[in-house]
Amino acid sequence: MATQKSPEKKSGLRNILLVVLALFFLMLMTTGVAYVVAKNIASSNEKVVENPKNHITYDAGEFLTNLADKGYVKLSMVYLLNGKDVEKELEIKDSEVRDKVFTILRSKNHDSVRDSNGMEELRKEIKECLNQLLNSGEIVDVFFTSIIVN
Repeated sequence: MATQKSPEKKSGLRNILLVVLALFFLMLMTTGVAYVVAKNIASSNEKVVENPKNHITYDAGEFLTNLADKGYVKLSMVYLLNGKDVEKELEIKDSEVRDKVFTILRSKNHDSVRDSNGMEELRKEIKECLNQLLNSGEIVDVFFTSIIVN
């Protein structure tokens, strides 16, 4: 005696098979879209990063001056430059650069430079001010190698 499958069971299996295939193709499509989006995001981040191999450091020296309200600040800085031309220009304009830094430091009050947020603002302000003086390149970053605020 041979058993025969009913037409209802065959159509039920076909429906299940169609649903599984549809889910499989949907999964493939979403994986492909996610891959393309992730690849585009990763490649756009790579373009923003500068090549640090071309950067050089320049010792700005030590600065000691009174603050605007009370006390004094003493700090040593190093500039990260994006080329040799900037280093030569900084050497030529050393007096002007030091004067700008002293002007910025004297404009600060004790409370604005005693914490890390104030020092970050000071770093940013020095970088922006000095970059306005430069013609042949820019200062990429300013590093404080020693700080005393009293």
